[in-house]
Amino acid sequence: MSALEQIILSWFLNAAWALPVCFFCCWLFLRLDPNLAAGIRHRLWLAALSLGFLAPFGAFLGLWGDSKTMSSGLAIGVPARLNGPGGMRLLVLAFLAPALYRAFLLLHGGVAAKRLRRRAIRVDPGILESVLPKNLLLSMKRHRAQVFSTGPSTSAWGPFTCGVRHPFILIPAAFFLPPSRQVLVSVVAHELAHVQRGDMLLHLLSEFMLVPLAFHPFSYWLRSKLAETREMACDARVSGQILPATDYARCLLDVAAALRDSASPLPALGISESATLESRIRALISFSSLRGRGLGAWHKCCLILGASTLFALLFSSGRRTFLWMSAVPEPRIQKLRVPPPPPPPPPPNRR
Repeated sequence: MSALEQIILSWFLNAAWALPVCFFCCWLFLRLDPNLAAGIRHRLWLAALSLGFLAPFGAFLGLWGDSKTMSSGLAIGVPARLNGPGGMRLLVLAFLAPALYRAFLLLHGGVAAKRLRRRAIRVDPGILESVLPKNLLLSMKRHRAQVFSTGPSTSAWGPFTCGVRHPFILIPAAFFLPPSRQVLVSVVAHELAHVQRGDMLLHLLSEFMLVPLAFHPFSYWLRSKLAETREMACDARVSGQILPATDYARCLLDVAAALRDSASPLPALGISESATLESRIRALISFSSLRGRGLGAWHKCCLILGASTLFALLFSSGRRTFLWMSAVPEPRIQKLRVPPPPPPPPPPNRR
């Protein structure tokens, strides 16, 4: 097996057990403190994904610590049926195939979003000024967000937000009708909350990290948790400040009913993009605080210390996996045993 295949396979083997550890640690922390704000929960899940992505790179410690493992006669500590060039390539391909498919979906979604932006029609600022509150208009100017409407060829898409440096919000043309003015305000406020929080950049980073982890079932659970907490954090910015919670929940139901058969591209963020709409509606109707409470100084210190310790343990464990794959025993420090000095010669016999 070549050196590149050994490094790739070692990364995947480390990720197979490091990602569940990060997931369960974040889940346990949130279970112990369930009243945290949705924005903080989203950051914690994002930190868990980052740890699960970076920790497997500890395999490079094995490459740096023992260069003899990269010799031409490599042997892996797996069954003999797989310890051959064909078996190893099949194993690497089994890990890489979901990642390639996920990368294809991400690229396809980016191309689709770019085409939609070219076909969409920019909304007249006068229409927005007559409908939206002044604080939303000022926030749109501050963040340079532009609102577009779907044309005849893009009526099945939206609403969603896309773009990092120049964000644009795509809204179906049906929401600009007079009976849907309140729905329009809720949709623009929600999508603008994504722009204010910088969710598009974080969403792209998380999608890129999830590409090599696509083989793992925990990656899909992590993606679901990220989508749920991200949408709830935006709901917290809209409910109570722009619209009452019950009115906003009713608008979400109207949007979901109107967009039953629509979708949004993969690198885009939509108001009904998450599959957890039911839990969001339940939280709004039951008047549960989506903002929750923040982290105190003591909690932040404990969280940083625990995350640093977990990362150090996971990162250092990658070297053991690398050496195990290379069939090289873990180097041990042997103490030098100095032999005792010889006994002194007997004194001469003087007579």
